[in-house]
Amino acid sequence: MTVFSGAAPSAATAFAAARLQHIVVDANRLQPPAAALAPGSEFTGSSSETVSVVSSALGKAASAAFVAAAGAVLRRRQQRSSVLARQAEATAKKDSVAKQTLANLRKRGVKSADPNKKMPPKPDPWQLDELGNRVFPWPKSFAEIVQTAAYSSMELFMKGETRIEVDFPPLPLADLDWNVCDTAETRIVDANIQHAIAFCKFVIKDPRKFPKLDADEAVKRAMAGAEPQDADAVTEMLERRFAKAENQENMKRSVRVIFPNKAEMLRARDIHYEKWKKMDRPDLIRRGWYDEVNEETWGGPFEDVYVYIIAQESGELTQIRNYVEKADAVAMKQGRVLRHVLFNLNLNKFRNDIQFYKTVTPFKVGLATPPIHFDFLSTFRNSYFIRFGKYTMTILRDPYNIDYVGAMYHAFPSPWQTFMQDRTDLAYRCVDVQDKRPTILAFKRRLQRAFGLSKEAGLGPDIVMDDVYRPQNPRPGTIDRGFTQVAREGFGDFMWWEGDLETEISDRWRLA
Repeated sequence: MTVFSGAAPSAATAFAAARLQHIVVDANRLQPPAAALAPGSEFTGSSSETVSVVSSALGKAASAAFVAAAGAVLRRRQQRSSVLARQAEATAKKDSVAKQTLANLRKRGVKSADPNKKMPPKPDPWQLDELGNRVFPWPKSFAEIVQTAAYSSMELFMKGETRIEVDFPPLPLADLDWNVCDTAETRIVDANIQHAIAFCKFVIKDPRKFPKLDADEAVKRAMAGAEPQDADAVTEMLERRFAKAENQENMKRSVRVIFPNKAEMLRARDIHYEKWKKMDRPDLIRRGWYDEVNEETWGGPFEDVYVYIIAQESGELTQIRNYVEKADAVAMKQGRVLRHVLFNLNLNKFRNDIQFYKTVTPFKVGLATPPIHFDFLSTFRNSYFIRFGKYTMTILRDPYNIDYVGAMYHAFPSPWQTFMQDRTDLAYRCVDVQDKRPTILAFKRRLQRAFGLSKEAGLGPDIVMDDVYRPQNPRPGTIDRGFTQVAREGFGDFMWWEGDLETEISDRWRLA
């Protein structure tokens, strides 16, 4: 500790002395000249001498600090220059990443799995109900939903299916009504992208090899006799030269996620980059957009599975059909078979919008019309499906207004299941199973029966009459429902896409 003797120091002198002690310590750290005052030295003298010594030490310490700071800045500049030089040299030596083909990346080995990495729980196995039907229990989390959807999709792929539909609400029921929501909402788009990335990871990690199918037969079976949407455009495109298909035996499975446009694709790349980055092989998930098949620079399909996501209006369904048909045509020419997945497109809502195509925007180019369902969407086999229904019935007894909630659920290979939400513990339990997709109105009727409201709803005793698959009325022009039921439901019995069994090119979309 520095000691002062002589006349009593003034306030300025005392402040200077205290400042001197800190500067001397800093000067020692910066290795100042030997003449600098060392900490712990003893000084005696008058106040004026103290001030002069303080001033001298302040000047020396400041000079030393300036020299040290300048040296540090110079060293940092030299380090940065050397780093930039090494990066430039490395860039000049290696080829551009964009020029490296996906085939070379797919031939690389897989990284060793992290033993500390936690995976979502495996989907609960199906169970047999009283009638011997395979029934999946109600899912417990979104992680289980996505994993079960990937499991069911892979099961269908292994059975030779090439067109798959997956549909479930991307957010909890309390935050979203999936039946009437705006699919272009940012939170819905981001949630669907995250689920799609997780779905693609499970598809890639599945060790099973796709079955070998004849390319021509697979495409003919998938189209079920429907004509291409734009046959002339497909023929013209096939006149271009595409790269020959490489041997797929030793390559890892790859997936291409297709976005509505390039802007959405780039936004997803920037926002959800960490999701891609965390993969062991992020190069196996590629990105594209609906209209890239119409560009001259499109090199043809290269991936194995194509996942179409976040369509924001029914008119984009025609773009998806254009992509599927052109990609299949080129792959068939190459002798390959592609797999297509419509992932969380909320097709029921888009189908409902199609009926207004004549009245809302009749002159809009590329607008979806009913054939988009009858000739295209009907060829997609459903692998996973969840649709909630929230209804209220007014009755002439206490409590007068009754709310009832249920859900339609399907996970291949289980049948189509109807779940009701118990009013006491809010748990979901299965109350009905069917081999074909029930109509929306039939699903509502099954819930009314499960909640004990069949009498108030005017439903008949025969449950077979609830759905569109019932026997045809032998007397055309007559109503085979009671007055109470007609008064509550109206004269309609199904949506436009549900009841026209003869027009649709395939019933694959109805199958369990």
